[in-house]
Amino acid sequence: MLDLSRSLLAAASGAEVEATLTRQSVALLDTRSSAFLRYLPDPDVLRVTAEAGAHAGDLGLTLARGQGASWRAALSEAPLLHLRRGEAPPWVVRAPGVPPVHSLFAPLRSPSGRLLGVLTVGREDPPFSPRDEELLVTFANAGTVTLQRTYETARAAATREGALLALGLALEARDYETQGHTGRTVALAGRLGRALGLDEAAQDHLRQGAYLHDIGKLSVSDDILLKPGPLTPEERTQMQHHVLTGEALVRRIPTMPREVLEVVRSHHERWDGTGYPDGLAGEAIPRLARLFSVIDVFDALTHQRPYRAPLSVPGALALLRAEAGQQFDPGVVAAFLTLFADPVGPQAMRGKAGL
Repeated sequence: MLDLSRSLLAAASGAEVEATLTRQSVALLDTRSSAFLRYLPDPDVLRVTAEAGAHAGDLGLTLARGQGASWRAALSEAPLLHLRRGEAPPWVVRAPGVPPVHSLFAPLRSPSGRLLGVLTVGREDPPFSPRDEELLVTFANAGTVTLQRTYETARAAATREGALLALGLALEARDYETQGHTGRTVALAGRLGRALGLDEAAQDHLRQGAYLHDIGKLSVSDDILLKPGPLTPEERTQMQHHVLTGEALVRRIPTMPREVLEVVRSHHERWDGTGYPDGLAGEAIPRLARLFSVIDVFDALTHQRPYRAPLSVPGALALLRAEAGQQFDPGVVAAFLTLFADPVGPQAMRGKAGL
């Protein structure tokens, strides 16, 4: 139980919790196999989302309501369903080629009764004892607590994401020409972060910075923000001040990470040191700000603005390539260019058994 508890505490997502439950069930109960079937309210099915042990290969298998022993356990008020080897009720679904086994099915339900999923284990011999039954129910209860924690964390993150998007869209509401800029830069931030192998925290910081990077422009007057021609020196100074205003506004958001503030403040710095507001150069510019600078300029170049027509994607990429080492970090530009190389088709995975 200590091993299981440590593993569950380290899990950062629902998928990691499910993988931990199946892996530890095989190891700690000495079972032949284990699977977790996640409940999906829409379309009201159980789906295998994690498995361990022998005969793995059922990932993605979906059971309609009432199909199989897992659903029988889920719909029962009992904490556990125990099927002994040789028992074959008509509602049991068996995978081809898999020998009959002793099986336990433990549903995971929230305190309010909401079904989260079903944890199942199986082995040929020895039969499961009452102690084994008790342990699997304990595993399921521990998994329920941890899954609820990860779900609440995900819901909080989604709420935060929605709030950040609303802030980004507030600026776009003033300027038709920039509509969609926030969403596009957030999407590009995700792609570039993955291409560069950023860890999950850094990707999250980059995405938050994308949402908030131009929030300071809310303080810029329409006469300047929407001006179709070149800005005067005084107007340019006011426009450039938006990064400092933006940083001050974002700093007021509780627990906002330093890296997000750096994106907001420094995404107009230049690799050659001629940018603003601090004239930073090279690697003195915060890394995520260097990444976002390329994203921001690319999206601006490829979409209509009051002062110029959009460039084609190849034209914008050529300009980024030409500015590598001057305006932009050369390594970031190289990674960004790979996003527009020929895509590789996705590999499909299919389940092949039943539970």
